[in-house]
Amino acid sequence: MQSFIYLIAFPTLLNMMKIVNLDTYPINDNKSTRYQSIIQSSISQLDSQGFVKLHNFLQPEIVDELTSSMLQLEQRGIGFYSNNSHNVFLEDDTNGSSSSTSSQSMNPHHIQLKSSKLILNAHDLAAHTELNDLFTSQSFVNFISSILKTKLYPSSDPYGKYYGNIFNLGDKLDWHFDRSEFINMQPAEEGGEFQFASNSRKVVQNWDTMPLDLEEVSRKLAPHSKIVHRPLLAAGDIYIFHGQNSLHRVSEITKGTRINIILTYNTEMNVELNSYTLQKFFGVEK
Repeated sequence: MQSFIYLIAFPTLLNMMKIVNLDTYPINDNKSTRYQSIIQSSISQLDSQGFVKLHNFLQPEIVDELTSSMLQLEQRGIGFYSNNSHNVFLEDDTNGSSSSTSSQSMNPHHIQLKSSKLILNAHDLAAHTELNDLFTSQSFVNFISSILKTKLYPSSDPYGKYYGNIFNLGDKLDWHFDRSEFINMQPAEEGGEFQFASNSRKVVQNWDTMPLDLEEVSRKLAPHSKIVHRPLLAAGDIYIFHGQNSLHRVSEITKGTRINIILTYNTEMNVELNSYTLQKFFGVEK
């Protein structure tokens, strides 16, 4: 499994030119002034806002190709429609939420939040070599690592190392923490808003009761100098944030279809998704 991730050839410059807007983001030239400027401005944005937006990072042709292909896969019945409940930390509820009292069941560790979306896992997207090229590119990994000031490694999970999400009318992804960066392919016409509170994990894990709507979450975070960001999404942009430390969600789709691709990196090698996440969101029993 590890050889599948780490022993494939890194993409050539020609391949990367087809994928990444290298004129704006010269990720292959880490000595250039432009490269260093992007790193510094991204670090500043991450420190001040808790996320980085890299506008038009992908070439438009790749965005169109991936979006069209993902919709075709959906039409062919490929993918797993996840329509399950989960807690905020995407972990097993060891205390058993079913036997909890009413107040305990609203605890972030026990609460059962509803999320729904179609997931196209890494196997489903295997035909798109460009996506794997980007995911495993050492230049890209080094670029993201420099922005986050942390050495990162591509996930070795065969299903969740990268995957696509398709949100249709009524779908949403409720409040949670995870370990991902994402590429937006197609924003919804209405709804599907990305909402997150940076560096909020230590605050949330001490809550006795999990608020549900945006206003309540914002109000409860305010005393801790935390705010909920709501960045505008655009096709071809990459968004980088500390998902494992930042409470976030995708609001309900009320019109159109929202499509994105998740790239999963970790601070340790050979990390795979836990059984809870695989079963809930990928339909895979580990």
